[in-house]
Amino acid sequence: MNFTQKSFFYIAIFTFGLSLFILSSCKEKELQAMHKIIKNSEDIELFLVKETPINPVEQDSSKTYLCDYEVYEKVFTSSAQLDSLKNALLDTTNYISDVEKKCMMMPKYAMRLKTKKDTLDIVFSDNPCAKAIAKNSLLKTPKIEEEKKKEDMFYVDLTAENTITKLIKSIIMKE
Repeated sequence: MNFTQKSFFYIAIFTFGLSLFILSSCKEKELQAMHKIIKNSEDIELFLVKETPINPVEQDSSKTYLCDYEVYEKVFTSSAQLDSLKNALLDTTNYISDVEKKCMMMPKYAMRLKTKKDTLDIVFSDNPCAKAIAKNSLLKTPKIEEEKKKEDMFYVDLTAENTITKLIKSIIMKE
């Protein structure tokens, strides 16, 4: 390779590395914000959701949606179960921040966590791989309600052995 080719090659590698760093630092900031809400949450609810998201414009106002997924059942939980779920959500070993899984999101479960100032909705998928979508009410952009966009949400990849979905499954089985 001549000097020009080498220069372009090194610039391309640097640009790629920089973009990976920027993407991972953005996800880290979102995870930190999410953890702050989880840690300070005063009210936690667990739900079962349908697998297909509904466009915000087409959502029925008489139904509950979390991250655009329709809730079809609220799961009643004890305070001990909620404490276990909160601890699992705060456990950073359940999350993957440096890799983005390329599998389809097919959620079954969702949680709503509330603080005095904020609400965090998280929808969990464990099949075909473990991932989650989170939506923080403070992330909402100042748009007309019918024009809500997917940018209000962020994706979080979970480890295959995460304790979050395992705990949710055990709670649902007991019910």
